[in-house]
Amino acid sequence: MKKILLPLFSFGVLFFACVPSDEFKPAEANLRTLATYEKELANSSTKFALDLFAQVNDPDEPNQFYSPYSIHQALSMTMNGNEGEVLQEFVDLLRYEGMSLDNANRGSKELTEFLLQVDPKVKLAIANAIWYKQEYQVQVPFKNTARDYYNAEIAGLDMRNSNSVNIINNWIAQKTNNLIKDMLDEIPSDAVMYLVNAIYYKADWKYQFVAYKTKKENFYPSPGNAVQVDMMDLDKPSAFKSYYGDAYHYFEIPYSTGQYSMGILYNQEGNLDQVSQYLNLGNLEMWRQNAQEINFILKMPKFKMKYKMANMKNDLMEMGLVRPFSFHPDNFTKLFSNLTGDLKISRVIHDALIEVDEKGSEAAAATIVEVVELTSAPSGPRTLVLDKPFIFFIQEKHSGAILFMGKLGDPSKL
Repeated sequence: MKKILLPLFSFGVLFFACVPSDEFKPAEANLRTLATYEKELANSSTKFALDLFAQVNDPDEPNQFYSPYSIHQALSMTMNGNEGEVLQEFVDLLRYEGMSLDNANRGSKELTEFLLQVDPKVKLAIANAIWYKQEYQVQVPFKNTARDYYNAEIAGLDMRNSNSVNIINNWIAQKTNNLIKDMLDEIPSDAVMYLVNAIYYKADWKYQFVAYKTKKENFYPSPGNAVQVDMMDLDKPSAFKSYYGDAYHYFEIPYSTGQYSMGILYNQEGNLDQVSQYLNLGNLEMWRQNAQEINFILKMPKFKMKYKMANMKNDLMEMGLVRPFSFHPDNFTKLFSNLTGDLKISRVIHDALIEVDEKGSEAAAATIVEVVELTSAPSGPRTLVLDKPFIFFIQEKHSGAILFMGKLGDPSKL
């Protein structure tokens, strides 16, 4: 697994003037009742996110970050090009057990639409695209599914033209506010399709940190081992939903209206291997439901992290997606109508970036699926200092969907 790591609110001034009172009215969340298949999709996506974390979590990699939602979307699109036992492997991988294919696709469409509009103050963009070898004909049902349920842009591409790499990379850069650049290195001669998802997120904290209070302080990647970080300081007690277990603490740092938050999971020893054992869907639902508002002053590192997985093949195979990574006539039978050779997935590439500062968070990620053909709790205000390794994820409250996930183990290695 290849990694790329890179080693940052302004004061809000309260004022009054002769303006309509509506301009000071706080934004409200756009909530609605989720359909059963949307709830099932959210649970499938969240379970996939947590299972993926367990798979890719590497003790030798102190800092990791990615978007399980992006990976889930890209593979869900890819799933629709298959049938039979190959389709079932995608269903199992994506945790769609008990859902019909139609409901899985409808859930992806409508949950994504909900996430995009639930908080008017959060900038969220989710986009899909498919490029295929222009000499081939894509089956109409697959095209319709990709367009209707994933709002995918679909276009033929001259895979032999050296500029085709730029076409895909420029699309990704545009959809991620230029945070993800030059993601695809080359188009091999046997490539026939690229299925791509891009996601972009930007939101302000509900309680913003005081910029001039940020200063160098110690962070402890391991007991007794201190590194210097820019430590942000909230400066005053604020209410955070918190849940204390016997060996861990979970709490949520809200953005904007509070519909989105950064979930934090850590323990006083800073032992991520120990605390990650508690990270599963049942516990996460229990923490969210039973969390109580506790006032404390929060101090946490300011950081920027870029992380790339050059090929997720081995991790996805470990999670049960095996057949699509080998040439076989049963692979992608619903993709093309004029193909003679067998197909397989060659690479699943993922690239992600997050920046956390005093004002809020900005994050982006993209996933590329490359298909090739065969040719020959304490009470009262206190200060909570996140100066030890922690797991973090950006989540939406109503659906429970996890958009981004990662861990910060050693900021000195960013």
